[in-house]
Amino acid sequence: MSNDDLARRLREHASGLARQGDNLYRVRAFRQAALAVTGLPEDVSTLLGRDGGKALEDIPGIGRSLAKTIQAYLGELAEMQRA
Repeated sequence: MSNDDLARRLREHASGLARQGDNLYRVRAFRQAALAVTGLPEDVSTLLGRDGGKALEDIPGIGRSLAKTIQAYLGELAEMQRA
């Protein structure tokens, strides 16, 4: 999954949360994470492979919860590719 694909998925998640009337700060966090991922010089999957989940938390705008969500997205992709 490219950073652009991941950013799109994060924005879609934010939009879904907004439609459901979820907390504005949570919606904004997903949108901020999308921007942060888009601006990275290398793919998130490369960062994870090299430095693990901590690498995501080191990105400004991505905390522990969002890092886990991103890892879940990447895990889902890996599962789909294996099927």
